[in-house]
Amino acid sequence: MAGSGITAQGEQWLREMDTFRANPTVYLVGKRMDEEGFVLDVLQALYSDELSNTMKVQLLGLLQEKCGVLLNTNTSVEQAVGSLTGIFQQAAVDTAGFFKGQVLVAITTILIARDQLVEQPQLVGEFLNTLLEVVSKVNSGPDQVLRGVACECLREMEMSYPGVLMRKVGHLYAMCQTENTYVGQSYMMLFVSVLKNAMQSIIQETEVTEKTQLSELLAGRVEPFKPICLPDNVDSNTFPLLQKERDETSSADTKGLESKELKSVISVVVEHLPLLTSAGKAFVLRQLISCVDMSPDLSASTFKSQFLNHVATTDIGLLHTVLQLKSQFGPDLLSDVDEDLLLRRLLTFANHPCVAVLQRLLCWHWILHYTTDKQTSGEVIPARLYGPLVSQLFPQVFDHMTEMVTKLRAVSLYYATNTPPDSSLQVLIDSLVCVQKSVQQGVEGQSAQVLFQALFQYYRQHHSPALAAEIQRLLLDVVLFHPKFVAHTIDLLDSVEELTPDSPMPVEILGALVNHTVKSSPRDVIADLEHYMMILEKAASMTQIDPKPSVLYLLTLLQTTPLCEEGSWHRGHALLSVCAAVMRNHPTTHYFKEMGDVLYTMLTLYDDLDVRDQARLYYTLLTNLSFDKLSSLLAVSADTRAHTATSLTKLVTGGSTFPPAAPVVQITQPLLKLTRVPEDPTTMLKLEGAEEVLINEKDLLPAYLGRIQASTYQPAIHMKYYLHFDTEADPDYSRLYALVLHVETNNKFVQVKDTYVSCISREDSVKPENGCKTVTLSFQPLEPVPTQFIISCEFSTEDGKTFAGHLPVLQLVFRDLFLPLPVPGSQKLQLAQQLWEHIHLQQQQAAGDSQENAPENGCVESVCCLTVGSEAVDGMLRRELGPFLVKQEDDEHLIGILLPPRTHLLMKVKTTDSAAVITMATDNWRILPLVNSYLHGLEKSGA
Repeated sequence: MAGSGITAQGEQWLREMDTFRANPTVYLVGKRMDEEGFVLDVLQALYSDELSNTMKVQLLGLLQEKCGVLLNTNTSVEQAVGSLTGIFQQAAVDTAGFFKGQVLVAITTILIARDQLVEQPQLVGEFLNTLLEVVSKVNSGPDQVLRGVACECLREMEMSYPGVLMRKVGHLYAMCQTENTYVGQSYMMLFVSVLKNAMQSIIQETEVTEKTQLSELLAGRVEPFKPICLPDNVDSNTFPLLQKERDETSSADTKGLESKELKSVISVVVEHLPLLTSAGKAFVLRQLISCVDMSPDLSASTFKSQFLNHVATTDIGLLHTVLQLKSQFGPDLLSDVDEDLLLRRLLTFANHPCVAVLQRLLCWHWILHYTTDKQTSGEVIPARLYGPLVSQLFPQVFDHMTEMVTKLRAVSLYYATNTPPDSSLQVLIDSLVCVQKSVQQGVEGQSAQVLFQALFQYYRQHHSPALAAEIQRLLLDVVLFHPKFVAHTIDLLDSVEELTPDSPMPVEILGALVNHTVKSSPRDVIADLEHYMMILEKAASMTQIDPKPSVLYLLTLLQTTPLCEEGSWHRGHALLSVCAAVMRNHPTTHYFKEMGDVLYTMLTLYDDLDVRDQARLYYTLLTNLSFDKLSSLLAVSADTRAHTATSLTKLVTGGSTFPPAAPVVQITQPLLKLTRVPEDPTTMLKLEGAEEVLINEKDLLPAYLGRIQASTYQPAIHMKYYLHFDTEADPDYSRLYALVLHVETNNKFVQVKDTYVSCISREDSVKPENGCKTVTLSFQPLEPVPTQFIISCEFSTEDGKTFAGHLPVLQLVFRDLFLPLPVPGSQKLQLAQQLWEHIHLQQQQAAGDSQENAPENGCVESVCCLTVGSEAVDGMLRRELGPFLVKQEDDEHLIGILLPPRTHLLMKVKTTDSAAVITMATDNWRILPLVNSYLHGLEKSGA
């Protein structure tokens, strides 16, 4: 190795070390030297008498820190270790004791970091002999510091290669008893480390007959203390770093540990514990815990006195060791009184203001994992924590924020496992007062994070409807006054949605926020526009929330505020993000004209080129693609919005100079109409798949009720209509293309799918007759009530213009809801009779219950009289209710009707010469007024 001639001046070496640490490669290239040359310079400086020992210690630290870079070959390691060993032997103990100790530390670090026990076992053996030589000078006065460091180096070697000092355990035990200086702690820590690893090595020996007896090791009869004898062939498995767990070995494997000497050794070590420092005591105890756990003859009661001595300690390391005793031995060591004492001590430590925050958090971690049941995973409140101790779980005003989160989590866990649902609701909400008040005053930072984390923790542990309602109230109270917490709220709602996908809470909260936003004055919203746009964008991802009010509000913002003139890039893209979310998740028929106006305004007036380009892209997609294509395209581009939007803008529009498309034109004059196709009296629309198989007659009613109550059972009413031009339609609209019919539904019906018609011409569809264009609409009621539907349409004409308009209101009357009983014809009569009996029994049962317990949709029977003769009744039944007749006799008829989704209407009709008595039975009493009106309507019509 050749050096660079760096002088041995201390200040220069400080500068060289700083430069080297910043970037070793750049430093070496600048000096035109290799790693070996730099190491040679360092070693020469260590040999020099011009540098102080303090500076030499810093150079040793550099070698330890960068040994992976500087000593990258076995040869360089051997040369460096040889030189450092020579420096160690030449330095005087009385004047350079500390420096000699650091030389030993440097050599130990290099050998372990470069794994030289496998690569060069002879080199490691020579160094171990050097350490053993230093350690063997028990009670030597001048070199106490050096002997302590040598013990620590040996302990590091033993921890890195468990069992390497196994055959020295007896000698180390004797030294522990002989050493009477403060260095005795280092000897003791080294001994217990070697003892534990020796016991583990004995357990893992494969041949039981050849096991090394621990008694022989402790007696020191295996080999002398010096020199050390390493195996001839050392590999990575010779001294395994990872030991097997105790439960992976059989009881026979502990044969070599049955030693009376072991009991004596443990007793001696325990007696010496009061002489050790807190850190040394904690380390020794942890090693002894493993030793006692491995030995079949040792009792956990050995540590009883240590538990009592240290349960009240203020040292965090010792307290952790006490908890390890509890975790390892449990009831074998601690009584119920002891466990209560330990738990109270933990609570006191966790709440004491003089304890550091991190230590208090560690105590809370211990409390939440206090239960040692292996079947219990995660955080659990101990069963022993009850009564007055519960009050210590609640956060205080002066607690650190991270501590508040932990305490609130503990409060939630306690009330989730120890109280009935909803009974602790007020307590949980009141416990938030420490952070809630500051957030309600608009304080950001950790307090807001704590509040939202606690709310999610509450919901995850309880998620009851009452708690969800309280969380909703609190969130709205915060966000409506401080929109800057919108991001926190959306993150909470995302977490709730991921935890419970069926929860209505996200939709309800976002719906309320959207309603508040769209009703707010644009002047009030403009200051926090980005936050309000986050609300609208998130709400647009919910298909249950109508996007049209949001789109209209965007248009209002653009028309009444100076957004376009200001040309803010961030605000422009915030508005476009809402537009993209709406188009990605909602059919364009809901908002086609309004969205077109928004995008057209932005692409023509917004004073930012990038925003205009993206608005032009969205406008082009909106007016040229179907919803399915538009949704899939925006879904793909959502993750890479900036790049994709720019490239697609150039692809579709050909550049930013592309002339803007014309806006959607709204027409008000009548153009198209829907006219009901008359039903064929010989046919009757049926439920799809309703009569696939017969039901066993014995189980007819239970099987039928089970089938219609299933979530997969979704009956629909299919209505066929003529789609034709209105007689007053403008003759200019002779042919329409890409026609989309959209039905606006209320909360009583499932959203009707849009109907698409590729082309309709006036000559083919001028009148509602055969040959006219027909469409089928499928209505899926959620409640059996008649309603009106608003029909809107969008279409394009031959000249490429896009128009939007409305059709006349579509009426769905009560009679349109009638469906036959969904069973084969041979079973309709039997099912109707069993249903009638079932409704009768349910009505009697409900009559015996109190008013509060009566079901919301109860079964009921009723009677209606019509002043019509028998012949008129027969004609009425055949004409109006023929498909629903299940029994037909001279003076009595039985009718069975299904009203979607799951309501039944049964009617028995008895006739006389001048009147008809209709007895009705239904499992939904709310339809009786509708039935009564329908029957009397038939009476008035002359039937």
